[in-house]
Amino acid sequence: MTRIDPGAAVGTVHCGLILGCDVQFLDRTVRFAGRTAVAVLGVFALFPVQADQVYRSVDAQGHVTYSDRPTAAGAQKTDITVQQANAQEAQRLAKEQMLLKAEDDQRTRKEAQENQLKAKQDGEKKRKCDYARNHYNSLKDAHRIFTSTADGNKEYYTDAQADAMRDEAKRAMDAACGS
Repeated sequence: MTRIDPGAAVGTVHCGLILGCDVQFLDRTVRFAGRTAVAVLGVFALFPVQADQVYRSVDAQGHVTYSDRPTAAGAQKTDITVQQANAQEAQRLAKEQMLLKAEDDQRTRKEAQENQLKAKQDGEKKRKCDYARNHYNSLKDAHRIFTSTADGNKEYYTDAQADAMRDEAKRAMDAACGS
């Protein structure tokens, strides 16, 4: 049995008809509980930390999985503490991410320009190779090679001159096409 000081203020809490209870308390108890609750809430406001329990499991391939429920028989219970981010640190990280993204965008643009230039150079090289190959093949397949004079007559090359022209066309094709 609890003794109540006759000079202390006494209060009663009525739980309601369903629970059917009346609890008496002292005014000092309420003030103490109220101060304690304010102090506890103040501590939580100063240190905004959340702690949760999660389960850590590793599958057959070695992949680590964290979950709020055990996913395997051998899942280990782990406490995780989450702290709210510092606003200045978040701002610094956001600025750093922005700078990294800008550098990445610049690198991507530069690579795109280099790829475009390389594609243009490759196209030009292919065009020159095709021209040199077609020129060599036309000289190789021709029985007689000639040139047109100023008055429109055909002047035929000798066999030695034609062979020299074919050899020169072959060298030009090899140089343009790579072999």
